Amino acid sequence: MPKPAALLPLLLVCLQSVGQAQSPADEDWFELNIRPILAGTCLNCHAEDGEAGLRADSREALIEGGQSGPAIVPGEPDKSLLIRAILHTGEPKMPPDERLDDESITAFVAWVKAGAPWPDHEPPLGAETASPLAHWAFQPVERIAPPADTSGWSDHPIDRFIMAALADQDLAPLRPADKRTLIRRATFDLIGLPPTRDEVAAFLADESPAAFDQVVERLLASPHYGERWGRHWMDVVRYADTAGDNADYPVPEARLYRDYIIDSFNADKPYDQFVQEQLAGDILAGSTPDGEGPPESYAERVVATGFVALSRRYATAPFELWHLSIEDTIETTGRAFLGLTLRCARCHDHKFDPVTIDDYYALYGFFASTQYPYAGSEELMSKGFPRSHFVPLTAPEQARPAIESHQAAVRALEDQIAQLEKQEPVDRPKVDALKAELRILRRPGLPAGVSGAYAVTEGQPHDVPLQVRGEPRDAGPVVPRGVPGFLSKGEKLEIPSGASGRLQLARWLTRPDHPLTARVMVNRVWQHHFGKGIVATPSNFGVRGAPPTHPELLDWLAAAFVDGGWHVKDLHRLIMSSKTYQLGGGDDEAAAARDPDNRLYWRYDRRRLEAEAIRDAMLAAAGNLDLARPGEHPFPPIESWSWTQHSPFKAVYESNHRGVYLMTQRIQRHPFLALFDGPDTNYSTDVRTQATVPLQALYMMNNPFVTRQAEGFARRLLAESADAAGRIDLACQTAWGRPARPAEIERGLQYIDQYAAELARQGTAADQIEPAAWTSYARILLTSNEFVYLD
Repeated sequence: MPKPAALLPLLLVCLQSVGQAQSPADEDWFELNIRPILAGTCLNCHAEDGEAGLRADSREALIEGGQSGPAIVPGEPDKSLLIRAILHTGEPKMPPDERLDDESITAFVAWVKAGAPWPDHEPPLGAETASPLAHWAFQPVERIAPPADTSGWSDHPIDRFIMAALADQDLAPLRPADKRTLIRRATFDLIGLPPTRDEVAAFLADESPAAFDQVVERLLASPHYGERWGRHWMDVVRYADTAGDNADYPVPEARLYRDYIIDSFNADKPYDQFVQEQLAGDILAGSTPDGEGPPESYAERVVATGFVALSRRYATAPFELWHLSIEDTIETTGRAFLGLTLRCARCHDHKFDPVTIDDYYALYGFFASTQYPYAGSEELMSKGFPRSHFVPLTAPEQARPAIESHQAAVRALEDQIAQLEKQEPVDRPKVDALKAELRILRRPGLPAGVSGAYAVTEGQPHDVPLQVRGEPRDAGPVVPRGVPGFLSKGEKLEIPSGASGRLQLARWLTRPDHPLTARVMVNRVWQHHFGKGIVATPSNFGVRGAPPTHPELLDWLAAAFVDGGWHVKDLHRLIMSSKTYQLGGGDDEAAAARDPDNRLYWRYDRRRLEAEAIRDAMLAAAGNLDLARPGEHPFPPIESWSWTQHSPFKAVYESNHRGVYLMTQRIQRHPFLALFDGPDTNYSTDVRTQATVPLQALYMMNNPFVTRQAEGFARRLLAESADAAGRIDLACQTAWGRPARPAEIERGLQYIDQYAAELARQGTAADQIEPAAWTSYARILLTSNEFVYLD
């Protein structure tokens, strides 16, 4: 055991293991790891009249320090008196009586090393603040009639709200988008793919007033719609194909939840049902009488609870650091459905929103009363920790005989091994062989022939004690299961005896009068049509979130969504039929001066395609895109799994299927998705970043994937046209959705000729010159801004 004086270098070396899902620079990380200790421990002695002149209620006070000098030196924990004090390496010791646990000390070292970031624009710790109960998002949805449009621009309800805000700022909308731009925008928006040349031509030829509505209906009926919008939801619910534990064990069954999401969007499943199934599908499945509904509905509802089951796992042993996995469930539930951050209430009352620590543990009880699955661990197989609690996809009475037979076979092998080990001398080769057979038998978690899901079921219902400072070993009073008091207005959930309460929670979330659930979802749909939400922080509608740019429009959409039966496809129809959605891009100097960020929607913003759409569009242009739904990921056979925390699972599986079907891990990110701002699967992602970094350009120039697509694109061009100018026009129509301009044809021909001449000078074989020259030209189009941006 290292001495305290030697701990600091070790802690500095180990910082990479702190907060894998978040950085010490993140506000939530500070709220979870640093603020509880400052507020619950340090302020006892270092408040306004701090002992030894030191206050610990703000970053500035800690930097200023007290009689001994600065308490922290941002970026340099080894020079920070605070770190030395909490390590108890000398005097003073803080806290004086008992040293903080190693996890807390490591967090403080990480925080100081990151520059000691402190949330902006907040009063010092302990200061009085106004009640947040009056915050707009916690009030009932208002049913407001759209204002009249005196300009005569549009009678569409969305446009009337938009025009009213524009008129207040003496702004006017720009011209409509041209038809080529509009069909490309709509096609990427709804199915995440470029329109084909035939689809563009048909839309241009259709001069009827309903032409665009028909395009929208065709796209909404496409099976690829669910792939596109399912991917948006997968960001929010932190979908991954691995568990996230030390070995990042694969979960082959996770794909069933992915497919459930895609199928639900394709079927236009009402959103309230979609929410209820993800939180309590196992309960809904069990309550369905035999013969009611199609036979697949049971499996579908069980699979839906992958939302809960996919909570991030930690360490190695089954359900180790379980409070952190439940924290992930609660945080993702809050962000996905309520648009609220709940994590920091694990340790103390939320510092901004009216969420109390009691509210947190009231929610905790729902999931503590739930049986989660365990993905297994090779390190612990010999100790009896194979995969467990996977849920059969057939009703219990149907799966029971096979499960009981399997359990009997396991017990028989265990008994045989025990008997052999009692013999003197032990026949060791035979025992080892039987143990290997036992491991293989137990490893899948379910018997052969019984299909299962990485899903949850009801556990042992119970209320949980509050965890003081978020520490499971420090139990406080027991908190009854329930929902946040400020949203329930004191109304208690009626939880049946013997039930976890997840179904009651799900039904409370989807009450028509709930102030948050519909607002949050319609804002997400708006966000993915315009590149930004009416509320710019889609998973944070709390006091620290962004206020809505058009609050009346948000409420009108939320009310229409609920009144119309919670149908997401109706929201698409409503939004896309507006003139606001159909606006063109471009610029207006006067409008840009008044509203530089286009918060009022006087134009349509240009935005970069997401990683999956860029990849899929490249495959489509090359003729390489496989639009079929793939089956299982090509994980190695389960019998060969041997990953450990020192040698975790890492794999990248090449595929020509759509990006939504790529195998994604938690510990190792997919290289393409990571480079082009795909989501971090460790936690809920509401807005993807759009970074521009040199590695992206290098990838486009050198990566074999891009080369293969350029080669495929070139082969198409050579096969479809014998005329070089015609090929260039064909290339522009395929890649950009528009004909080539005369100057582009001229420049393209010059480029092809010069490239071919250089290849000939270098001695390239004659039959290789033309394909190579057109491959180079194709790469230019596939990596251009016009290809990767949407107007």
